[in-house]
Amino acid sequence: MNSEKSHIDSTITYYDNTANNLISSYETANMSNLHAFLLSNLTPNSKVLDIGFGSGRDISFLQHNGFNVWGIDPVQKFVDHAKKRFPDISDHFFKTSLPNLDIPKELQHSFESIILVAVWMHLPKSMYADAIRALCTLLKPQGKIILSYSITPRTGETERYFENVDSDLLQTLLKEHGCTKVSIATNEDGLTEREITWVTEAYSHDKF
Repeated sequence: MNSEKSHIDSTITYYDNTANNLISSYETANMSNLHAFLLSNLTPNSKVLDIGFGSGRDISFLQHNGFNVWGIDPVQKFVDHAKKRFPDISDHFFKTSLPNLDIPKELQHSFESIILVAVWMHLPKSMYADAIRALCTLLKPQGKIILSYSITPRTGETERYFENVDSDLLQTLLKEHGCTKVSIATNEDGLTEREITWVTEAYSHDKF
């Protein structure tokens, strides 16, 4: 577990050190495929939690489309940026991370949906179960978890920790926690200079 924590810590440090450049880069990405998937799977005007929101790109899209958006990110610079970018909802952002989410208790079972874009590849497989359990405590009945993760092996990375996502294990654990897959899509990366393929999956949480 210590080595896993070290991997997570080094990844957070990487994002903290490169936050300003990453914010600019993330805003140039073509996210039309992901955003179309979100709109087709989210309940209109509902309460959505974005975990690992980064630049706030997807929060901006969701807010402009009428959603009540909240956000969690382990990187302080991303949290600070979000509070400045969205001053009307600055109290909706928290610095914390999976699998142990430190947020107000009144937010438990309050979200219609939780989205995690480019997050799951950073989690060791040993953390899957605890992370899923944490997500389920935040969802309303019939709420949805939407995960978008890369299926292209990452090479040459030294500071960020990546694991190839075990989709079978992920689906099995989600099913054990009452989550059924209801939609799936595959698309190429929104940044043209990167040859990365992404899978986006939506799960409905039906068991309490």
